[in-house]
This record gives sequence, C-alpha cells and structure tokens, in this order.
Amino acid sequence: MPVLPSRRAVRAALISAPGVVAAHVPAERIRAGIARPGDVPVIILQPAHVDVLGRAAGAQVVTEVRLMLHVWTGADQVDIAQQIVSAAMVALMDAPAVRECAIQGWERPVMTWARDPDPALSFAHGVISLRAVVYWRADQ
Repeated sequence: MPVLPSRRAVRAALISAPGVVAAHVPAERIRAGIARPGDVPVIILQPAHVDVLGRAAGAQVVTEVRLMLHVWTGADQVDIAQQIVSAAMVALMDAPAVRECAIQGWERPVMTWARDPDPALSFAHGVISLRAVVYWRADQ
C-alpha cells in the first residue's frame, strides 16, 4: 500500500521546509500517531484513509489516499499555531516526491481549526487534510 511511502514523503517535505515549521517544530515532533501529544508544538500525521479505485496499466493499483495532519500547540501559542499551519500548507502545496509510487492527482491542502474535545486541556489544534490519487505496484 502507498500509505507509508506517502506519509514518509509528507514528513520529509515538512522537515525540509524552510522557516516556520523548522523554527517551531523539531523533526522528532513531526511524527505518525493517533493520540493527543504530550509535548507541543507537534505535527501528528494521522493514519490514512485509503480507497482502492481499481487497476491501471503495468500491473498498477490505483488508490485514493487521504492523510490528516494535526498541528498542536499550547492554547497560549495560537499565533505560532497559525504560522506553523500556514507554512505546512505552503510546503505541501505541491505533491512531495515518492519513489515507491506515482502521485497522479494531488489536491491542495485544506485546513480547519478543531476545538479540543476536553475543556480541561488547553491546546490550539489545526487540522490539514491532504488527498492524492496514487498509482503503485502491489508486487513491489
């Protein structure tokens, strides 16, 4: 499945993005996961949603891959959260390079601010959605 290579490529694009992301989010805090973070600021790449669309020439499988990036900062760092989200969206405006598969359709990132479901905790929480149509070979 193209999920891991796609997620690694997104992470690499964020790590190598100049400026705001690197200034506020260390590489070890750009990671895969599903839980609320312990240390902030952090970017968590949530497991993907994958739909198999069919087959293509050359024994390729066509899938739609959706990734969610959760940007978390302390509630007192809303301005920093907005800077991180903006920089991440610019870094992901174009498809990242993925060796193991071919991205044929990359949609521009979509962002929304999410309210923390636990009022006892104070986080700023931005969510970036990514969607791509990916061609890959199942035998590789």
